[in-house]
Amino acid sequence: MIGYLRGAYHAWLDYPLPAGYELQRRYRLLRSLGEGSYGLAYLAMDAASGSPVVLKQARPSKRELGRRLLIREQEALQVLGHPDLPACGALIEERRHLWLPIEWVDGATVEDLIFTQRRGFTELESLKFLERLLPVVAFIHERGWVHLDLRIPNVMDCAGRLKLIDFGLARRIGDMEGLEAPQNGEEERRRLPRVESDLYALGHFLLFLLYASYEGKPGQEERGWQEELDLSEATARLLNRLMGEDAVYPSAAALAGDVGQAVAALSSQPGR
Repeated sequence: MIGYLRGAYHAWLDYPLPAGYELQRRYRLLRSLGEGSYGLAYLAMDAASGSPVVLKQARPSKRELGRRLLIREQEALQVLGHPDLPACGALIEERRHLWLPIEWVDGATVEDLIFTQRRGFTELESLKFLERLLPVVAFIHERGWVHLDLRIPNVMDCAGRLKLIDFGLARRIGDMEGLEAPQNGEEERRRLPRVESDLYALGHFLLFLLYASYEGKPGQEERGWQEELDLSEATARLLNRLMGEDAVYPSAAALAGDVGQAVAALSSQPGR
């Protein structure tokens, strides 16, 4: 019963605010954008600029941890400051809740492209997509940060320009403060604040692109990507390294070199 009551109390604390709610007589909530483990996100209208903005709220039930993560997200966005990353404003404290206004990025996520628009990607298109994303990932790493959430919902295609969003899990490289020990190998590969974690995530990102146009045979048992996907040797080799099956890449720049070579090789082969 105590567990049930605690869960009900947390659900009440974290219940999304209604459309029309106003924050500091400046931001008016339009709709909820979703919830994460440590925060809530809303689309709001900024009366000062007349433009839409994302308002992230530290999840009330997470108390100090949620606040610390939102503070760190603001730090990451302000320190990094890149045209392919959203800008953010000052933190807002109201009624003991902490908020962060973030630039609204208008476009389609890669998740939308694949699952809503049903867009397929050839091997060459997939590699070129990754090639376009790598400069901003390298920029983040060079400045001492890792994103730690490089997934298809967090990469947006904005009129042909790629933008990376949601820095809620971002950390400075090597910053282990507050991190619990990984429970398994998968968690260790994804969540430790090191460059290899982002590169491993990019391996999964590339696989999503490659599988977008994959059509399995009815009744066929699932197999590994090495058997299901018809890939060039260069692409298979770099995927093996990204997925930890072979020597991992030391940096995004090293990965970019292999991606560029794979793109060049495939560009000379029709049908790829």
